[in-house]
Amino acid sequence: MTAQAKSDCALMQQLAQQHSNDMARRESLDHSGFSARAAKGARAENVAMGRKTKAATMAQWRASAGHAANMQLPGCEAVAYAIGRSGRYYWTMEIGQSPGELRHGRRGRVPVQAFPYPTW
Repeated sequence: MTAQAKSDCALMQQLAQQHSNDMARRESLDHSGFSARAAKGARAENVAMGRKTKAATMAQWRASAGHAANMQLPGCEAVAYAIGRSGRYYWTMEIGQSPGELRHGRRGRVPVQAFPYPTW
């Protein structure tokens, strides 16, 4: 993995954590601000609420066709969670643009995908 790819994966992790923190703070499950994350290199985003483990949340996303399709896109995946005052877990997965797209300066120019969020 190149230094650029590593830094982009670190950025996706930061963006995922920031969005999870924001959803937990507001007690709201949404894609609010995704256009700003896309401008920084996110190509797709999955969000979820409720499950307490990463494994359960990943299974939840894999069970949804749209979320599973996002998870098949090239580029790094970063997953983060935060817990709201209510005790609910809020999860975000940011999928970054592929190294090739980043190498060619296409940041923020790919079609982005954000699907409705499962809350099982």
